[in-house]
Amino acid sequence: MGGDDECRRLRSGRHRGGVMSLLSPIRSWWHALIHRARTNHDVEEELQFHIDMRAQQLIASGLTPKEATRQAKIEFGFVDVQKEKYRTAIGLRPLYELGADIRYSFRSLYRNPLISIAAVASLAFGIGATSAMFNVIYSTVLNPFPYADADRIVNPSLLDRKQPQVPTWFALEPAQYESFVKAKSIESVLGFMLAAQPETGGAFPEDVGVAFVTPNMNSFLGVRALLGRGLQMSDAGQNVIVLSYKYWQRRFGGDRNVIGRTLELDHQNLTIIGVMPARFTFTETVGNVDAYIPWTAARSQALFPWIKLRSGVTPEMADAEFQGYVNAFKRQTPTHFPDDFRVDVQPIAAPYIHRTGHTLALLFASVVCLLLIGCANCSVLLLSRGEARLHELSIRSAIGADRFRLMRQLLVESLTISIAGAALGTALSFWLAELPLKLMPNMFPQEASISINWLVLGFSIVLALLTGVLFGLAPALRFSRPDVSQMMQARGRTSSDTGFRSLNAFIAVQIALTFILLGVAGAAVTGFMHIRSMTLGYDPHNVGFISVPLKRDPNKNQQAYANYVDQLRDAVATVPGVSFAATGSGAIPPSQPFDRIGRPLTFELLGQESKLPQHTLVHLVSPEYFATLRIPLLRGRIWNRDENRNGDFVAVVNETFVQRYLSEYDPIGQQVRSDGLKNDGRPANITSPHSGDWRQIVGVVGDARNDGLERPVFPTIYVPYSTFMWDGTCFFFRAETDPQGFIRQLRSALHAVNPDQRIRGNRVETLDDALQHQTVWIQQHMFSVLFSVFGGLALLLSLFGIMSTILFAAGRRKNELGIRMALGARRSHIVWTVSRTTLTTITCGIAAGLTLNLALRKLLAHWMPANNHSPWILTPVTSLLLAASAMACLLPAIRAAYANPLETLRDN
Repeated sequence: MGGDDECRRLRSGRHRGGVMSLLSPIRSWWHALIHRARTNHDVEEELQFHIDMRAQQLIASGLTPKEATRQAKIEFGFVDVQKEKYRTAIGLRPLYELGADIRYSFRSLYRNPLISIAAVASLAFGIGATSAMFNVIYSTVLNPFPYADADRIVNPSLLDRKQPQVPTWFALEPAQYESFVKAKSIESVLGFMLAAQPETGGAFPEDVGVAFVTPNMNSFLGVRALLGRGLQMSDAGQNVIVLSYKYWQRRFGGDRNVIGRTLELDHQNLTIIGVMPARFTFTETVGNVDAYIPWTAARSQALFPWIKLRSGVTPEMADAEFQGYVNAFKRQTPTHFPDDFRVDVQPIAAPYIHRTGHTLALLFASVVCLLLIGCANCSVLLLSRGEARLHELSIRSAIGADRFRLMRQLLVESLTISIAGAALGTALSFWLAELPLKLMPNMFPQEASISINWLVLGFSIVLALLTGVLFGLAPALRFSRPDVSQMMQARGRTSSDTGFRSLNAFIAVQIALTFILLGVAGAAVTGFMHIRSMTLGYDPHNVGFISVPLKRDPNKNQQAYANYVDQLRDAVATVPGVSFAATGSGAIPPSQPFDRIGRPLTFELLGQESKLPQHTLVHLVSPEYFATLRIPLLRGRIWNRDENRNGDFVAVVNETFVQRYLSEYDPIGQQVRSDGLKNDGRPANITSPHSGDWRQIVGVVGDARNDGLERPVFPTIYVPYSTFMWDGTCFFFRAETDPQGFIRQLRSALHAVNPDQRIRGNRVETLDDALQHQTVWIQQHMFSVLFSVFGGLALLLSLFGIMSTILFAAGRRKNELGIRMALGARRSHIVWTVSRTTLTTITCGIAAGLTLNLALRKLLAHWMPANNHSPWILTPVTSLLLAASAMACLLPAIRAAYANPLETLRDN
């Protein structure tokens, strides 16, 4: 045992000795690095001590003090050489050389300010745009929500197997909710239900968007309140409320003493216990929310679930388990679920990824092209400057600098430029990153926040290093092996054609990438102009609409509700400045209406059989709807007010409906019906007695956009709104001025009919806004702006690169051009001699760009309604690029042609 212990001690000692021998030089190196000034002073003192000691010995041997000191210094050698040996011994020489290279690179940049500024600016635009897009992707797709473990929060929905492209949420009764929480895949569940509550007690009832949530909201989402506290389990059954930041600002003016005050909603006093922070909106994902109340105060006890999965559980794994639960729930409450469905579990960020993922990918690819153009431009500038430095580099090589030493120096200069460009570009990126969010506010989560974070800064640093190597490698390889004998014989006269060929290659790359960006910009602008000028089939100008809730009263029948809605419509029509007013439910163009099941309804025509289901949109409107929106009547008539109030037996169809389903028949007098108009037993729906019976088509109206701007008009049936009434409706009105200025008059008019009647959202929306909130409108507007900016920057950088190339070509051939002019060459010949190679390169670059543009047409067709290969786009782009490039070539070439040949020859 004693021998074993001794062996272990010996092995341990050897191990410690090995570690110590490894750590000792590292400690010495680190100490010398962080105490560099002190180390230099110590080395100088040590060397001086030895010199003094040797001088004393020489004085003792009979030399004079001055001669002894001189002899001692000769024996020890130069002090700087001894310092260099010391640095090499402790491993600091590479760092000192790197520091010297960095200092020299700054001096070199200072001596060439125009080239330095141009190179840094080129990279700043490229790195700034690329970092900005990375920031947008990170902030809106990878980390858009301020919730704890947001990547594990999922939103379960149902997909009807007949129409799986339309997901729908499902609500759970309290018993179902308690059962669902026990699923093995679930860590916790947040239940919520949305409702609009009136703020009572004032002159007019204000509409407040309320989320009734389970009291575990604070622990589930992990977001601390800005003021007070969030909801907690002890708040169940209590009359408390938590305000959103926007509502707190709008209603209370940001008063920080709001905690403890009461707010009256629907004649019930609630105590304010907290205010959520500005970034927490809980809005786009679930609806418009102004306040949060414990769900026990809700009239409806059904809850929509948000689920936080256990760590390691994927949405696909949860699908199978949840399917069994929801199948059991369907048997308990069949009206809450479709006939044939499957459960689909998706992360809460999935809708935004699906909506914006391809768009952000295209924008990121575009800024990478801009970055490559900037890198090519920097390579052109460094190659041009490098040719002028061949004599300097040859001298360095002649006195002993090897290729690695020269390459390192050139790469350090490139990295200095790239880091300076990255610093400027990173500052620029936080402004650029806001542009997509401002141009497409409805496309991204409202909780997404552009901010400085270490991931974005790290990306910018890595990008700076990569770009520095990328654009600096070609000049470093080119100039790290200068022809010493040739350069020393004739300075500046014999630079080879290799550098010029490299310049032309970079110019061709710049022109090709610029052509692609300009082509995409042309397609984006053309597509947006096409959308702006397309025929809508209705006139949205000065048309506003308001949404009003209808409070259910079990003592009122369908006729009473229809009469009440008519009274409200008449009140809107009497507002001064309103020329037409109409009622419409789910009939806000140009979007597809949101009917009770969220998709087109099936229908049938009397006397016609179809093997496949036929689908149509159903708009529930009053007869004044067509005049208000100026939708033309093509044939027949519109139903009258008596028919409208009864809600039965009549219908009007659009032109597309006739062309698709009644092209061989006279549409007037045909009978149509839809089972989707029947009452399914839900208390929120009120229908006429014969809502699902046959209806006679009495008129045909023109097509109005109803399925978005990018798709054809969908077949549509218009029926009286009293056929099927929900718990709310819309009133459309045509005004003589901006409709949004009528909110006060409209509230007064509705208040005169019913003091408790409120307007949802307390605002007037316009059909112009509805048009501009369309996804394709927002997307094409953003594309047209951003790609125009990208294309303009790319063109500017390319032109600067062309001018640099021509100036370099003229400079390297200055002696030759001087001789030509002295012998009588015409200036036009000089211009052609200088610029012809670059013009040929530009032509090749345009041809390459045209080829790439045509190759990308199928890919870009996903985003661009206009063809990027259309001659109406390619011809102007080619002409613009040719004209601008020719101008960039000719200006410096003409300058060279007008140089004085005698001065040129004298200088050389």
